[in-house]
Amino acid sequence: MRTGYKIFVVTVMLMIMSCGSSENEKPSRKMRIPEDKLVEILTDTYLTAGMMDLISMRETWARRDSILNYIDVIGSHGYTYEQFDATMKYYFSGKPRKLSRIYDRVTGNLLELETEVMTEQNAIKPSEKNLWPGKPDYRLPEDFTRDPVWFDIPVEKPGEYILKADILVFDDDKSLNPRVTAYFSYSDSIGEEKRDYWQEIFLSKDGLLRNVQISHSLDSIPGARLRGWLLNHDNQPGKWEKHARITNIRIVHADDLPVQ
Repeated sequence: MRTGYKIFVVTVMLMIMSCGSSENEKPSRKMRIPEDKLVEILTDTYLTAGMMDLISMRETWARRDSILNYIDVIGSHGYTYEQFDATMKYYFSGKPRKLSRIYDRVTGNLLELETEVMTEQNAIKPSEKNLWPGKPDYRLPEDFTRDPVWFDIPVEKPGEYILKADILVFDDDKSLNPRVTAYFSYSDSIGEEKRDYWQEIFLSKDGLLRNVQISHSLDSIPGARLRGWLLNHDNQPGKWEKHARITNIRIVHADDLPVQ
């Protein structure tokens, strides 16, 4: 089940159980949960739903109404179920676009948690030299509005180079043809730049995390460099923003990979 859809199902379940005021009645500010806190609650609600799916946890919660577990999550953040219910009705009935952005933030939180776990499970071995020179992860538009995340790395030995990254492009991303672009750059006999492009990877705007991996071999060319853009795009006019996450970035030489 898609993460956003599961969060939606859980919140609808909680709203159905409500015996509070009418959906058309706008709740007071005192009853509405602040957006940042709502994101935290929805993130923990999804994690709770996932835990209740675990066989090892079913026995613990089997004798208890599952709705009570979600109400406990809300209470742990200092709010009542009535406040949560009023807040969700407010967004569902009057602010659906804002609610969609809130769900995107929740998805981003869950992606970061997933990436942390994956990074720990797939930690780079000491023998695997990571050549990536930038940050370990990027959040767009938080870090950059339109930046394609350029890189330029000297490559000292011939052979196969591998680029890996976990990339998620949200469905409201406004970039044109988002993709991963990489190439070897070197100078010819008269000093002009020559480029040996890797296979480009085009990225779907569907909110799904993808484990991107591309590779290419370099001949023995002194002074060669590996260049490219982790989140390349076509030029377009007007005001627009990217909405994506890039994590667990690695560039390695095949000889430096650990022996399986």
